[in-house]
Amino acid sequence: MKHDPIQHSTIGSYAHAIAAALESRGIEPCEVFQEAGVDFKSSSDPLLRLKNEEIGRLFAVATKLTGDPYFGMEVGKMLQPSNLHALGYGLMASSTLRDFCKRVENYFRLVSQAADFRHYEEGDVAILEARDITPDVCHESQDAYVVFMLRFMRFLYQKPLDPIWVEMLRSCPEAGPHPYRDYFNCPARFGCEFVRIALDSRVMDEELRGGNAELALQNDAVVIRYLQEIDKSDIVNSVRGLVIKNLSSGTLSKTNIASRLHMSPRNLQFKLAAQDTSYQEILDTTRRELALAYIEQRRLAITEIAYLLGFTDSANFTRAFRRWTGKSPSEFRN
Repeated sequence: MKHDPIQHSTIGSYAHAIAAALESRGIEPCEVFQEAGVDFKSSSDPLLRLKNEEIGRLFAVATKLTGDPYFGMEVGKMLQPSNLHALGYGLMASSTLRDFCKRVENYFRLVSQAADFRHYEEGDVAILEARDITPDVCHESQDAYVVFMLRFMRFLYQKPLDPIWVEMLRSCPEAGPHPYRDYFNCPARFGCEFVRIALDSRVMDEELRGGNAELALQNDAVVIRYLQEIDKSDIVNSVRGLVIKNLSSGTLSKTNIASRLHMSPRNLQFKLAAQDTSYQEILDTTRRELALAYIEQRRLAITEIAYLLGFTDSANFTRAFRRWTGKSPSEFRN
């Protein structure tokens, strides 16, 4: 997949983690930013971006001053959910690790548009993958991403969680792979086609103690609005945003959505197919996510939830909900 140069950027608050890692080594961050020719912005506004080339310069200066070829891993340990704006809070409220990975797949472009993120299963192995990584993403950012993802999932899982294996696009540092193996507690492979974290699929659907579907979806909606500002060509999130906004109107259709996006239904179908999805898949997935959030709100009657999701009656909603979960809405709520 080709990436437009405007997409080669990362959320500006990434700089906070780089600064924190420098401070932990007794190095003044302002001096590093000045030497790298990068302005340090303390704002957490996700519309304030850092070019990947700027991040590369920052890491080049930082690794020179620290003498640490694994400095990117230290940055990953300093990243906080708040550095990811609304996405961080949405990830914190994920109900399961599968929900977490799905959120990374759908929305991590708020943090970085320099890769395509996806999750899938191969047999009994669940894989979180970053592919089509653009050439301007430095090795240290790859390290930071993998460390942060695993650290975040370990925090949410609240039990020992080690990958089956980890694959890195980057080559192994001359000093050896030991820091990676020590942190991941699993085999680490280098020079691979993608960046991938493999987990036992049995852990993916365990309920997380901090899960809150309603709060997660509220933050998802904020992320979608920002993504539409950052990347006008993000057709999937544009459709998802319109679906969320207009579900209860009862007027949703592929033709209606295409018209709002100023294109023909056929062109919309073509653009979504290029992203390995469809209007119907986005509609069904969005309804399912919202249904699971609404069902936790006991003040909402089942018939009201059906209306909010754009179903003509509660019977149609019940059939769909049973298809999604294997239970009726009432059974699931109880």
